[in-house]
Amino acid sequence: MITQFTINLNKGEDIAERVARSRRRVEIITVTVLGLFVIVLSLINVQQYKAIGSVVATKESIIRNIDRQLDSLKKTGKNISKEDVLALAKLEKERVLWTKKLLAMGELLPQEMALTYVEFKNNVLLLRFLSTINKDEKEFDKVKSMIDQLRASPLFFRDFADMKLKEQHRGDVEDQDILTFSVLCNIEKGKLTGDSGRGSRSSGARSTGGDDSGAEKTRLNRAVSG
Repeated sequence: MITQFTINLNKGEDIAERVARSRRRVEIITVTVLGLFVIVLSLINVQQYKAIGSVVATKESIIRNIDRQLDSLKKTGKNISKEDVLALAKLEKERVLWTKKLLAMGELLPQEMALTYVEFKNNVLLLRFLSTINKDEKEFDKVKSMIDQLRASPLFFRDFADMKLKEQHRGDVEDQDILTFSVLCNIEKGKLTGDSGRGSRSSGARSTGGDDSGAEKTRLNRAVSG
């Protein structure tokens, strides 16, 4: 009896070819994916470049429009003479700037003191103050300290010829000593105040009672004037 065997000599080669084809397939897929990724990035960059270009063009258009408006304003602008400039500077120098004065005074006021009344009439500014005071503290020292601070402030004391105490009162409210005092400030001659004869006033607390000492008031006025 004859036994026949069939041997496939190409079997090993077929396996090698399949492995090679698999590798080529993987390489093709990888290259394809990378190519698609590069294309997508390129498209995104192009879109961003177009968007940036649009923004730059818009900004340049706005700048050109502003330049045209500035040129138009320069052409239609009014020339100011030297006399106008000097007149404006003189007016600014001679007139009284009340807003700056009140702001400067507000910064000088201590925490326990408040401005309760303001009146301007006949070139005289009347200020009334209300303050707490310690039992062992002298009203002379309290009032003089406040007036000295006002006199030392260039923003406030500018335009005033002098400043003096008008009156002061000391009393107590619910076991708390209260001091009220009034100060008169005379405007320098020649200052433009815009006063129409009617004083401007701010309502506030009245004096809390008590009689002021005439000798102490005179002494304080002399100390302030000195």
